[in-house]
Parts: sequence; C-alpha cells; structure tokens
Amino acid sequence: MKEIKIGAILSYVTIGCTIISSLIFTPIMISLLGQKEFGLYSLMIVLVGYLSILDLGLGNAIVRYIARNRATADKVLEASLNGFFLKLFIGIGCLTLLIGFLLFSQVDIIFGQSLTGEQLEKAKIMGFIMTISLAMQFPLGVFTSILQAYEKFIFIKLTTLLQVIVQPLTMLFFLLQGTDAVTLIYIIAIYNILFLAVDAIYCIKVLSIKFTFTLKNTALIKEIFIYSFFIFITVIVDKIYWQTDQVLLGILKGTEDVAIYAVAIQIVLIFMSLALAISGLFLPRISMLVTKEEGLVEINQLFIKVGAIQFLVVGYILGGFFLYGQEFLLLWLGKDFMAIYSIVLIIMAPFTIDLIQNLGLNVLKAKNLFKFRTILLIIVAVTNICVSIPAIYFYGKIGTAVITACSLFIGNVVIMNIYYHKKIGLDIFGFWRTISKLVLAFVIAICCSQLLWNVTKPPITWMTIILSIFYYTVLAGVSLFYIGLTKDQRTKWIELFCKGGAKFWRPKS
Repeated sequence: MKEIKIGAILSYVTIGCTIISSLIFTPIMISLLGQKEFGLYSLMIVLVGYLSILDLGLGNAIVRYIARNRATADKVLEASLNGFFLKLFIGIGCLTLLIGFLLFSQVDIIFGQSLTGEQLEKAKIMGFIMTISLAMQFPLGVFTSILQAYEKFIFIKLTTLLQVIVQPLTMLFFLLQGTDAVTLIYIIAIYNILFLAVDAIYCIKVLSIKFTFTLKNTALIKEIFIYSFFIFITVIVDKIYWQTDQVLLGILKGTEDVAIYAVAIQIVLIFMSLALAISGLFLPRISMLVTKEEGLVEINQLFIKVGAIQFLVVGYILGGFFLYGQEFLLLWLGKDFMAIYSIVLIIMAPFTIDLIQNLGLNVLKAKNLFKFRTILLIIVAVTNICVSIPAIYFYGKIGTAVITACSLFIGNVVIMNIYYHKKIGLDIFGFWRTISKLVLAFVIAICCSQLLWNVTKPPITWMTIILSIFYYTVLAGVSLFYIGLTKDQRTKWIELFCKGGAKFWRPKS
C-alpha cells in the first residue's frame, strides 16, 4: 500500500505541476507561435496520437498478466511473458514506421483545402519525427508496463514528474529563441524516448527483470490477444471522443478552431488526469482480488471509496471552473478563446460521472469482461462521428461538443451503470447514495459563492479570482463537513483535528 499511497501523492503533485505549466506555458506558446501555428502543432499532435492505437491494448495486458503471475510467483513464465511482449512491441514499432510514413506523406490530400503550402510542409516533417519517436516508444514502453505490474509507482511517478518540469522549460527556451512548431516536436520526441529508456534501465539493473523468448502456451497467447482486442477497441473509441473532433475541425473549418478546441480538450484531460491519478494505481491489486472468493466485497468498498475521493477532487475543480472559468479564460488567453468555457462545461457534465466510476473499468479489465462495453462504445462512437460532421458544418466547435457530451452520457453513464449493477455486481445504489450527498454539498457551496460574487461585483483581476476561489474553498469545506460526512465521520475528523492541535501546541519538556 505504501507504493500506492505515495504514488497517488506524486500523481497529484505531477498533475499540479502540469496545471501550473499549462497555465504559464500555453499563453506564452500561443503568443510566440501565433494561433494558426499553435493550431497546426495541436493538429499534428492529435494526428500522431492515432498511431498510438497500434498498442492494440497490449500495454494493459502486460500489467494484468504479469501482476496476475506475481500471485503465483512463476518466474519462468514471467520471463517468457516479458520476452513475448517485448518481441511483439518491436514488431509493432516497425509497423508504426510503415503506417506513419504512408499517412504523413498524404497530408496535402487530407488537409489541402484548409492548410497553406507552408503549413503542409511543416505538417509532414512533424509527422515523420513523431512517427520515428513513437516507433521507438513502443518497445521501451514494455518496461514501464512491467514497472506498473510490480507496483513501482514511486519511481514511475518521479520520472513522470521530472519530465513534466524539464520538457516545458526546454520548449520555452527554444521558443524564446524564435523557433517554430517543428523544433517543439523534436523536443517532445527526444524526451519521450529518454524517460522511457530510464524505465528500461531501472527494470534491468534494479529489478533484474529477465526475458526469454520461449512462450509456447497457445491458450495463454490466445487469451492475451482476446483481452487486448477489447482494450484496443476502447482506445479507438477514446480517440474518437477526444481527438477526432479536432481532426474534423481541421478538415472542415481550419487551424484557428482547432486551437480553441485543443485548449478546451487540454482542460478536460486535466480533469481526467486528476480523477485517474488514484484509480489507475489499483489495476494490479484488483487483478489479484478477482481471483479470491470474497474479493467482490473489497472491490465494492474500493469502488465507493475511490469514487468519492475522485468526486471531491473533480467536483471541486469543476465547480470552481463553472464559477470563475469565464473570468479566468479572459485573463489567461483573451476574448478570442472564450468559447472554451462552454465547450468544457458541455463535455465535463457527463464525463465527470464516467471519471469517478473509472475503477469499474479496472474491474472489467481484471475480470476480462470488456466485450460488452467495447461493442457498446463502438456503436456510440461511430454514431458520434456520423452526427459530428453535420454538427461541425452547421454549428462549429460548440455543435461537436454537444454531440460528444450526448454520446458520453448515453454510453458511458446510463448503459454502463446498468451493466455494472446487473452483470458485475457493483454496488451502484450505494455508490450514488454516497456521491449524492457530496453533490448537494457542492451545489450549496457553488450557489453561495455565486451569490457572493453577484453582490460584491469585484473587478476582474487575478487577485479577485484567487480571493473568490479561497471563499469558495471555505464554503465547500464547511458544506462538505456538515452535509457530505456522516455524524460518525464528523466526530472522527474533529477528534483527529484536536489530537493534531494538541500535539502541535504541547510544550516541549
């Protein structure tokens, strides 16, 4: 549990640094590159991201099967699994090179109507650079997955934190020298390879991970590929939700709309990272729990507890964005980016529910029951694309945000809650009893904070936003204490506070 607890803390530290970096770096980047160049940069990041689906869901399979094997302590089988996955990902890397170079040699055909000649040339170069980088990342990523299976979260999160700090500083240095988006892509590519290589060194030198290439268990191999297939389809669905809208905007509208939508999705993904910082640490643990007869009881306890913690984090920040998001965006990026406010709120309304139930996905992975969700999300995602095209044509970026939100609500929320309850046996009613009290507490805090803002009508400055967030935090804390907690929980918190205070003020002998 030490690795999980410290890993969770480091996850939030990393997310905090990512948020701070985004707050400082994004407006500087847009200012120095220009909105069109930033839009081109964002578009190419998204396009290269499609190649990451060549992972085929096998990254999750590494974590699941090696973690499961740790319970039996079969070192011979583990070495065979390690070698099997490494060999497989080397092949995937070679396939990535082939597909990537074919794809990016045709960017003038795909974006010829919306990009200029100079933008098309830059797009090709950036695509080729990121393709080579991604091809190398696939086999190196095997070592990171092994570290996750071994629950070495402290090391993983420390290296991630270091990259979050160093990478934007390096990019900022070159931006101040007058560089363009191509150089930024070089920097990202180099750092991605470098930090994955560090994970590989740790695996080999510290954990003494062994590799043999003798796995001949066809039944196990078949099971791995079936499991991975449904994870793979889910990854495709995620790409449709979070990246296809930007590609469609790039084709139908241009890079300026892509720039706005890209920043909106960046904010949404920050919300996602805040929620998943905890739940993502539990896949190895759940993979072992599902093998126990009484494991469902503990899984349900984790499902409700982790979901409540996730909602405290995401609900608090979403409430703050609802209250002060427009003022924040005006000061941060200017009036040209105000549409971000509506896009974020439209998408986050249903997505918050999906995020706080993310531990349920780990249960599906551990139980190898991804098939239903995969089929469901394929149907929803294909419908999303078909409806998004006319929505973008007539209503632009707001139209596609609405379609994405509706898709999330129908597939990821309504239908999946029924499935969790009926098929998996998760305590959905108990989950929502706990969450409903937290929702009420936040609603009261938000209403009081909005009333205070309307009465005082302060000038829009960074200081007034900071003070308003402070008042909102206090109101949310009081509301959560009296409404979100039970009487016994309040008593325990008061006792804990009193003990801490007594220890702090006790005079030294």
